[in-house]
Order: sequence, then structure tokens, then C-alpha cells
Amino acid sequence: MMKLFLSGGGSGKDSIELDKLFVSMLDKSKPLLYIPIAIDTKKHPYPDCLKWLKSTFEPLGIKKFEMWTEKELANFDKTDLNDFGGVYIGGGNTFKLLKDFRDFNFLDSLKELAKKDIPIYGGSAGAIILTKTIIPALSADPNNVGLKEFDALNLVNNYDIFAHYEENQDKTIFEYIKQYDLKKVIGIPEDSGIFVTNNKIQVIGPGSAFIFNKEKKEIKPNSHF
Repeated sequence: MMKLFLSGGGSGKDSIELDKLFVSMLDKSKPLLYIPIAIDTKKHPYPDCLKWLKSTFEPLGIKKFEMWTEKELANFDKTDLNDFGGVYIGGGNTFKLLKDFRDFNFLDSLKELAKKDIPIYGGSAGAIILTKTIIPALSADPNNVGLKEFDALNLVNNYDIFAHYEENQDKTIFEYIKQYDLKKVIGIPEDSGIFVTNNKIQVIGPGSAFIFNKEKKEIKPNSHF
């Protein structure tokens, strides 16, 4: 069973329920692989990112961590990925993240991990690349890398997502649906997340998520769609 965890971009109390569910499905005898390459390292150096991740997951029982940055991704072997109990893809600039994963030929490896039922957690930008396209990121992230092809992994039943969703974005979301011919969009606030398996999507609270197509629909925590 595929196990994907998409966070709206919150941390601490906002994501604790999603974090706990993720941890419950990890093989804790193996390290958790952390990939923070979307982040602005001038503001958040990689050692600080790893420190943050440990502060989030060590209290939940995870003791083994390994961080891959550009250096490791440039030299990885697919068999290396068998050594991990799960993957956490951090937030930052979605366009940089997708371009780097393409350049490092890492997208197919992520798909294979998902098919092998390895739990994959995406926070904000890390969540967006698991969906159909990264078009919603145009509303928040500068496309400094000049990416022209926005198709992503499409592992979430053909949905796109708006991370960090707030109600004042509704007009923008409907405009994007029309302008870019998006079929269905999930707005995920910072206090919400979704758990995705092969045949269903479950909202993990404390907050609701919202589906947009021709209209807007609230999906409350623990509900499936």
C-alpha cells in the first residue's frame, strides 16, 4: 500500500497528528532519509535543518537519521535507497526542488519507493512535487531556475495542491483552475495534512482541507475522499 504524507507547511502542533501517523508506519530499524534541498541555505543552513528535523521526530521515537543534499543526490545509487525506513522531503522553493530532482534523476527513484510502500513525507514544496503539477507554487515561489515544464510525480490521484492554504486564496485558486486547466485542487492549510494510499485520501487534522474544482468543499479531519 502506497503511503504518502502531505503537509500544508506547518510544524509543531500544526503537523503533530500527521507526524505521528508517519512515524507509526516507519521501519524504525532503518534511518529516516531527509532531503532539505529546496530550502534557502543562506537563511537555513543544512545542519540547522537537520537539527530541526531531529527536534521534531526524536520525541516521537525516531533515533536514526541521514541527510542527503546535492552532493549525495549527485552520486546516489538506487540500491542505496533500500537502506532507509522512510523519506522526508522538506519545504522551500518548489521550482528548485523539482529541477534538482530531475537533474539528479531522482524522480523515478521516488516513484519506485512509493510503489514499494516506503513512507514518503512531503512538507510544503516537498508535498507539491508529489502531486500532478507544481503550477500552484507559481502563487508563492519565484521560478528563479527558469523551469518551463511543471509536471510533477502525480501520485495523488491527479490532484494538485495549494500548500499554506488560507481562505483569502480562494479567488487565486479558481483563477488558476481556469487559466491552467487544473481539474481538481486540494487546499491544505498549515494546520492540516493528507494521508494518501493507493485508493483513498484521508485528511489528518487538526484543521480541515478543502477541495476545489467547480466549487469549494470542506473535508473535515479523519474524513476520506
